[in-house]
Amino acid sequence: MIIMDIKKLTKNKVVLYIILAVIIALFVVLYFVMKSNGWLDIFESTQRLQDYVSGFGIWAPVVFMALQVVQVIISPIPGNVTTLAGGVLFGFANGFLLSFVAIFIGSVIAFALARIFGKPLVIKMVGEKITHKYIDVMSSRQKVVLIFMFLLPFFPDDALCLIAGISGISWPFFIVTLLLARPACILFSALVGSGMIQVPVWGWGIIIAFSILIMVLSIRYAPQIDTLAKKHITDRFRKK
Repeated sequence: MIIMDIKKLTKNKVVLYIILAVIIALFVVLYFVMKSNGWLDIFESTQRLQDYVSGFGIWAPVVFMALQVVQVIISPIPGNVTTLAGGVLFGFANGFLLSFVAIFIGSVIAFALARIFGKPLVIKMVGEKITHKYIDVMSSRQKVVLIFMFLLPFFPDDALCLIAGISGISWPFFIVTLLLARPACILFSALVGSGMIQVPVWGWGIIIAFSILIMVLSIRYAPQIDTLAKKHITDRFRKK
């Protein structure tokens, strides 16, 4: 019985790897087909993406979500463009909801691909420079860094999902971080895209400077922040 179970488990893994390999191959083929035919040009500006998605009529929300999932996994596609376009096309509430669901699905797929196929795949998808730049500060001892990177704008959130998959971060922590931290930037982009808020040039300068400061501090004092956070959570549970 034990031998049969082992064989069955091995066969299931082989099937899983084949399925995932096919998925990756499809994404790679899709990327190069889109690139060679100039379809990636629609991601160069919010207006181009709006025109493309709106052309699908009632299917526009489905197409938009599919593009959001793809842009998370194929990192060279800028995610801010798609999220801003979602706010313009569908309004704040619908744009935010569609973007969040699609980005969550894409993030989970990216993390799973990295967890199964390892560093070589991540390097091929996001580049060796970006991989080594962030893997060093996103260790299992510095989980707080991932939280701040997701919370603050101007960081490669989509690439971080892939890199997180090879950093030792667990599935539960990654899922909770996605649910709590990623909505912040999506919310902001949806608000800007829908026109509910407008940020002047000097405002963007303040946002960038503040984000860099918080990120530097979180990397520098990540172990201390992590210890304080764990202590705070433990104390709260003890009080209950």
